[in-house]
Amino acid sequence: MVKNIRKLNSKKLFDFVKEVFIKAGVPHSDAETTADVLVTANLSGIDSHGVIRLSHYLYRLQNGTINKTPNLQYEQKAPGLGVVDGDDGLGHVVTAHACKWAMKLCERNGTASVAVKNSSHFGMTGYYVRMLTKDGFAGMVMTHTDIFLIPFGGKKPFLGTNPVAIGFPTRDIPLILDMSTTSIPYGKVVLAKKEGQKIPESWGLDVNGNPTANPDKIVGLHPIAGPKGSGLAMIIDIFCGILSNMAFGPHINRMYVDLDTPRRLGHFITVWDVGKIVDSNSFSGRLQQMIEELHDIPPASGFAKVYYPGEIEGLKCENRTREGIPVEEGLYQELLELSRKYGVQAPGEK
Repeated sequence: MVKNIRKLNSKKLFDFVKEVFIKAGVPHSDAETTADVLVTANLSGIDSHGVIRLSHYLYRLQNGTINKTPNLQYEQKAPGLGVVDGDDGLGHVVTAHACKWAMKLCERNGTASVAVKNSSHFGMTGYYVRMLTKDGFAGMVMTHTDIFLIPFGGKKPFLGTNPVAIGFPTRDIPLILDMSTTSIPYGKVVLAKKEGQKIPESWGLDVNGNPTANPDKIVGLHPIAGPKGSGLAMIIDIFCGILSNMAFGPHINRMYVDLDTPRRLGHFITVWDVGKIVDSNSFSGRLQQMIEELHDIPPASGFAKVYYPGEIEGLKCENRTREGIPVEEGLYQELLELSRKYGVQAPGEK
């Protein structure tokens, strides 16, 4: 069956998402931030964290489990260490502000770490590392999620997909490793549900512990690299849950189930001033040499070239800015319904 794919203009899609958030009561600057996070995910090919999540955020804004106008609190614990209380606001807004504060602390101290509490789902993890690299910093951002990872050796989920992103500035597309600790991000399951598609049986298990191709029946995903991914997910949950004084593992509010209570998620941000560790020009030149030598490696059969982390997403962003963001018909109809509900002009095609 041939899918009906529309290609939406990224600027028009950004304007649409921003205006919908404004109509939902989100302040203008916060609406811009959140729209940028969502559309950047689509531009980067991370469609599972893009505008497909818009309806969910709007539902929680409407029922009050996401605070439209949070009062963020900043508490500096040490010269390069702080805590941000997000007051149950949009995770995109809370985390963007926390990253900006972390960079200010880093400018003075050479490095900074910020724990975030009382936040909510923040979308694409790599977006915030991209923020850091744009200002010349290296950085790491991580978050925990509601349970979906079946720990190595276990029979039921205990940890979240718990993504982490680590990145460095380059002379071109920033080098950003952005990964979840499950073999695939749960957002791909959400996307399959939305579009009524089957999923590969290798993705995860149903309630009886059997592989399933039905996204509505999947209850757990496999960790990457067995015990390594399982262990990394636990470490991330310690940073974001226990260290940030938030819930952990099975105690975390479930994004699509516990809809009547705030998420109260934790995140953790670390920033490094590269120039305070090594000469910035030297670092930039040697990293560029590393990238060029990587590109010189002969590609294996079926591959065009060897890419560095974040390069494919960067190239896809350039392509989709030119050619448009592909959106399947089911999601497009959902966006049209939101345009009617909020009285906002629907996003136009490229």
